[in-house]
Amino acid sequence: MHDTITNERQSRFHVSVFSVLCLSMFFIFGCGSAIKQYTRPDFDVSAIKTVAVMPIENFTSENYADEKIRSKISIELLSRGINIIEPGEIVMAFKELKIKSVDSMRNKDMVGIGAMLKADAVLTGSVEAFGVSKGITVSYPEVSVHLIMFDTVSGNIVWSAWHTSGGASFWTRHFGAEGGTLDDVSERVIKEAFDSVYGH
Repeated sequence: MHDTITNERQSRFHVSVFSVLCLSMFFIFGCGSAIKQYTRPDFDVSAIKTVAVMPIENFTSENYADEKIRSKISIELLSRGINIIEPGEIVMAFKELKIKSVDSMRNKDMVGIGAMLKADAVLTGSVEAFGVSKGITVSYPEVSVHLIMFDTVSGNIVWSAWHTSGGASFWTRHFGAEGGTLDDVSERVIKEAFDSVYGH
């Protein structure tokens, strides 16, 4: 009888431990920030072969975060077989079309840029977070971006994504493990954003 009770207690203990582990794994892998995105249903984004990557707005205190993210975007697009327009050509197009800034661009400007540069799409956006946050005993990188793609035929938005990567993960908070370097995290956030529309 005593053995039976002991076995039952051990079984319950094993079940409890298993449940805790499962719950922990859920929080580790299931609670990562999801990508919030919009894709125009009547537009085939995969048909875009050439993109003009515009300057990115920097809403962080980190100098050159916008240029770093813009560079990551260009590299990611090139790795997917998508051509990008040289930044110098974009500057010249701005002058030719008398566009003062990305913020001032209207639909007709998107169309004009596309026609002048022979680009299928214009991509811009912003960096919302870019840096290393320090906790009591650990530090962890975090990058947050908002990307917007415009079709250069209509000038309409065809894809928009908001994504954050890094931050204080389960492992960081409880075991002091860091989530990679800032460069690693910035590459990951851009890759995952484009994975959401182009696939892995």
